Amino acid sequence: MVVGSVVLLAGCAAESSQFVGVTASPSTSASVTASPSPSPSSEVEDLSDAGLGIVFEDVPTDLTGDEADVYNTVAIYQSAYWRTMTTNTVSPVFSVIGSAEIKAIMRDTAEGNTAIDATIAGEFRTRVTDVVVDGDQATAVTCDDYEAVTFADAERSYTPAEAGFADVRRKEMTLQRVEGQDLWLVQMRTVDGTC
Repeated sequence: MVVGSVVLLAGCAAESSQFVGVTASPSTSASVTASPSPSPSSEVEDLSDAGLGIVFEDVPTDLTGDEADVYNTVAIYQSAYWRTMTTNTVSPVFSVIGSAEIKAIMRDTAEGNTAIDATIAGEFRTRVTDVVVDGDQATAVTCDDYEAVTFADAERSYTPAEAGFADVRRKEMTLQRVEGQDLWLVQMRTVDGTC
């Protein structure tokens, strides 16, 4: 059954990492820019992007310094993940902010979705919370809402529930500061229930 393929590929990405949202129509552009690029800003940025189809909800205004930089890295990660899901091409941003494990997960997801002609579209809503910095280590939580996301393959379209994404997924991220730089690397992401 074809729907099983969609669930497995999207599910694998979600189980080992967080699943980002979708756009109203996936970009077919072969050239994908790496913007926004990670850089320390010491204040939180709202990276909602109507063109990409990603909305960041409840963007905090009280984070500064390392906490703001970690928030922004996770937001950039979410945008890159969503771009990967909607284009079936790994975002170049992962080469800057993703560990080898994260890059492998994204590559496998893009290749798997390409193999089944998967199309993911709509509006992906996400919220980054619980940012905690402890020296050169950090964690953050994302809550990903797929209610307005559509899934399709060569056979037909699927609702989020049919594709296995009926609930708002809670994902935990672990980050590490790159030694000698003001840059954070997403080491791991895991699905941890629902929000």
